[in-house]
Amino acid sequence: MLSVAFATLRVRWVSFVGTFVALAFGVGLMATAIPVIAATGSVVDSARQRWSEAPVVVVPNSTIDVVGTSGQAQSTALPQQPGLTPQLVAAVAATGRVIEDHSFYAQLEGGPKDQVGRGWSAHEAGGYRLAGGRPPAADDELVVGGGDTALIGKQLRLTTGTGPRTATVTGVTDEVPFEHALFFSDGAAARLSPTVDALAAYGPADEVRKAVAAAGGARVSVLTGSERAVADPHHLVLLAQMDSVDTPLGLAAGVAGFVAVFVVAGTFALSIAQRRRELALLRLVGSTRRQLRRVIWCEAVLVGVLASAAGALMGLAGAPLARNWLVDQSIVTADFTVPVPWWALLSAAGIGMFTALAGVMVSSVRAGRVAPGEALRDAAVERSSRAGNLVRWVLGGLALAAGVAAVSGTAAVQPEAGSNAAASASLCLLIVGACVTLAGVVAGPLIRFLTALPTAAARRRDPDAEEAGGVVWTTARQSALTAFRRTAATSTPVVIIISLAGCLLGTINTINAAQVSNVRQQLSRSDFVVSPAGTPGLSRAVVQRVQSVPGVTTLVSTPTMLLADRGPKPAVARSAAAVDAAAMESLSALKVSEGSLSALGPESVVVSSIWPGSPHAGDTVKLWLADGTPKELRVAAVLAPGNDSVRAYVDSAYAGSGLPGRITVRVRDGADRSAAAAALEAAVHGLGAKVSTPDEVSAAATDANTESSRNGMLMILGLSVLYALLALANTLVMTVSDRRRELAMLRLAGATKGQVLRAVTVETLMCVAAGAVIGAAASAISITGSWAALTRLVGETPAMVPWVPLGELLAVSAAIALTAAVLPAALALRGGDGRSILAGISGEAG
Repeated sequence: MLSVAFATLRVRWVSFVGTFVALAFGVGLMATAIPVIAATGSVVDSARQRWSEAPVVVVPNSTIDVVGTSGQAQSTALPQQPGLTPQLVAAVAATGRVIEDHSFYAQLEGGPKDQVGRGWSAHEAGGYRLAGGRPPAADDELVVGGGDTALIGKQLRLTTGTGPRTATVTGVTDEVPFEHALFFSDGAAARLSPTVDALAAYGPADEVRKAVAAAGGARVSVLTGSERAVADPHHLVLLAQMDSVDTPLGLAAGVAGFVAVFVVAGTFALSIAQRRRELALLRLVGSTRRQLRRVIWCEAVLVGVLASAAGALMGLAGAPLARNWLVDQSIVTADFTVPVPWWALLSAAGIGMFTALAGVMVSSVRAGRVAPGEALRDAAVERSSRAGNLVRWVLGGLALAAGVAAVSGTAAVQPEAGSNAAASASLCLLIVGACVTLAGVVAGPLIRFLTALPTAAARRRDPDAEEAGGVVWTTARQSALTAFRRTAATSTPVVIIISLAGCLLGTINTINAAQVSNVRQQLSRSDFVVSPAGTPGLSRAVVQRVQSVPGVTTLVSTPTMLLADRGPKPAVARSAAAVDAAAMESLSALKVSEGSLSALGPESVVVSSIWPGSPHAGDTVKLWLADGTPKELRVAAVLAPGNDSVRAYVDSAYAGSGLPGRITVRVRDGADRSAAAAALEAAVHGLGAKVSTPDEVSAAATDANTESSRNGMLMILGLSVLYALLALANTLVMTVSDRRRELAMLRLAGATKGQVLRAVTVETLMCVAAGAVIGAAASAISITGSWAALTRLVGETPAMVPWVPLGELLAVSAAIALTAAVLPAALALRGGDGRSILAGISGEAG
């Protein structure tokens, strides 16, 4: 059987070109994505990090054990790290020398946003070396990490959490890869940040552990060796950065694999359908059904091996290109490396083989079961497989029902998932998969329905007319309806292109629009907004100066997190804001369904309508602050649906060490708006803050959201659409050999070359239109589901349909389809009239 398969590949190689190209391209995508995803799985250990020169590091745990109603403790991550107690610091100091680390916000004017202030003693633990000057001794002196020696002796303006200050540069250090530090004297650092964030201990590790345990350090970790990197904030930043790459790239690989399965399966089915006469002849000369299936399986294995090898070579070249693109887009740092291990290429090749075998499975079974005479009749006139159609209807219908139920359930039960791009993309794939599965059985009836409309209109104008558009229209319509395999194979890639683009782009754009709508709604009662300008937050000085401006009312909002109790389930972090309770009701545009915003205070909380447990006003809820402090607060109010982007509001006393993120300002009645604007501008000048109008803040949110999602969409959508376009062209080129006899018969019937080519053009456009309609239906389901969930989450928001990208992709799909269908047909018609073409076909067969 293997020799027969080899001979078939050698003689009928044209029938396998489309399958080979589609499969090789899919394996190439996988071989490119898998090494990059593997490279983002962990952060490479660096010889230089914040604690590389400290033998032992003592830090607070970043998790707490929360005991739920089940009585079992569940480990839950803390959004904000607490400090070390004085008792524990003293106990560890008794084991040997220690260095206290006080880290806090400090940023030079024009300095990087992630700049951090630290005490000078901590430089030793990170291996800093003075490049010039001396250590800081007074409160108004500092050493600039990685600074130019020309700065020594200069006075520089900087901002801390308390406000602006001026300091003299007494020295600079060599540049380090893990942070941008400003070193103050130890006394100044302790005053600016009294909390001890970590300890570098130089005593024996075992003694340090015993001291921590004796001091009641149940929530404290003692780190040595490579574990010390966990205590470096830069390490956490790199992990988050890798996650930001891993998620969209993983989705891209998943989408690519998803597309590959459908495209390759369809291409294999078409290839085998084209050779049914040949397969019937093998049955006639004595081949059994089992032998026939073995031949087809061997062909699939041979094509799979060759395509997988070619795809693996593509991955060797593609992985470095993907890495360079990520660096160019500033998604990863320049030191990001992407090794290409053998197992990644082997995995991609294995996926390719699995796809090839899965794609040929159904077609081989169907071909092996057909009797020789029936197979010959199928070669002349295509007959639909009722069993195959039933399977498509059942599988596609179930998948579509599951997709509709999933998006409906998301909107009704868990609307916050609608704002998650990754979760939305997963639902998109389910809906797209359902529509692609149904495309093979829906495309024909859809073409019949769409073309029946102009036909009926023509008959109303002329009762004797049978079809609209004459012989060209009639021929194209009947060809599309009878050649159902060709119609399905042509429509399916278009369904993939339009549905993927519509679902993913439409969902992401709707999420972005919802975020903008949320910002606009939150600021509807304000006249101005004070927000950070090149800084991570607003300093205490900015808050004080803005609040002192005459004629205005202000609402200071500090972003934070709360851990919500969920009974027997682990506690979950929820976004929250610490606000000035007195100004909450007058300046907030939030709508409540129960209680009153005016009741918010130090012992109460305002929760959203989707807070775990669905509490009512007056109930007491158990929660934990960002640093793990347990609290039981009375529910002052429950927000109405549509106000759930921030899940809870607490009194400003619970802001912790976070910096305010926004000050909402409203000009009081009778006050001069222009004078207030000028006073606000003067108040924040030089303090790393800016004054904007609500419309300007909303516009900025639009730009930021669009930019943040653009790169991910390019990775997820771009390659998959390119793959589907290539499959569309391959499918049409593969059908040319089947159409030569059909085209010759049209010529014998009296059709001119122009009429034949126009009929091919119209038929191709019918198939593209059918695919576009099915893809549009999938997009409508996905976008509607996201819109419904987000409407409940943030209130009134538009559903964003990506009309322009969809129109462009549809035009590109039509252009490629027409080129791949009409050009080969024109070349086939060069042989002259119908008899000459048939003679050429007979000669090739002989």
